[in-house]
Amino acid sequence: MIGPRSQRGVAVVVAVLVVALATSTAAYILWHQSLWLRQVENITARAQADALARAAAAWAAAILAEDDPAIDHLGEAWARRMPPFAAEHAELAGSITDEQAKFNVNNLAGEGGANPRELLAFQRLLGAVGLPAALAESVVDWLDADDAVTPANGAEDQHYLALDPPYRAANRRIADLAELARVKGFDARAVARLEPFVTALPAETTVNVNTAPPAVLRALLPGLGPEDATRIIERRRQRPFASRDEFVRALPARPAASIDTQIDVRSRFFRAEATVRLGRVTTGYRALFERPERDDRGLPTLVALTHVAI
Repeated sequence: MIGPRSQRGVAVVVAVLVVALATSTAAYILWHQSLWLRQVENITARAQADALARAAAAWAAAILAEDDPAIDHLGEAWARRMPPFAAEHAELAGSITDEQAKFNVNNLAGEGGANPRELLAFQRLLGAVGLPAALAESVVDWLDADDAVTPANGAEDQHYLALDPPYRAANRRIADLAELARVKGFDARAVARLEPFVTALPAETTVNVNTAPPAVLRALLPGLGPEDATRIIERRRQRPFASRDEFVRALPARPAASIDTQIDVRSRFFRAEATVRLGRVTTGYRALFERPERDDRGLPTLVALTHVAI
């Protein structure tokens, strides 16, 4: 039989346990409430940041609409990076780049199959960044509509279906350069090495000689040496090329074949990037714009808008 003193001891223990349980429950509820409030704050900040990033994309479209489409070069307003500035209690930064300063990987193959001149240029560019030139053949097979393997390093469904997990060759244009990581011989590191010089645009395009880096110019012009490329860059910095013919005349030696189908002094495709920092949230957007081909200043078309993980 439990005495009064033992009963009081049990009661004290029970009381302590009840208080501890109540305290733990209250702390748990407060923690969940705090977590929920923080999630709501983050969601609200994310929505505000997204709105600002989209507004920055609209700003980029307006800048491009005001630009003279007759000639594009790195001294124009669109090429000046927007420094970080305060906007709606956030920090916003952005930039516009000429995507036709790069080699368009989708030029490699069309309805008629591989484009030999573009294939040679891409092979030279691969070598310039330290990648095997043979990778170009597997890209051709990824893009072209047939199932014939391009020698000697091509790959079609038979190769990709043997992988784990299996998949098929795209047999279409690449929508995002990151897709190259799925192509035989490529990985994320190889794509990262190519990214400053290669793009994936939704149409066949020329390279703008007023904005292209030396590696791209040398890929298009095999006779152009490093010093020659440096002189070309310095020349266009002082006075951009006004036409293809003016660029060709500035070369140390005339190309063996016409390169009119591969170069230009103006561009249609531009990419705008915006980064927004608001509270604990940092977000970004990447927008691809296509400017009208007509010689007017119409508003460019938004081709793609992609959220960028930061």
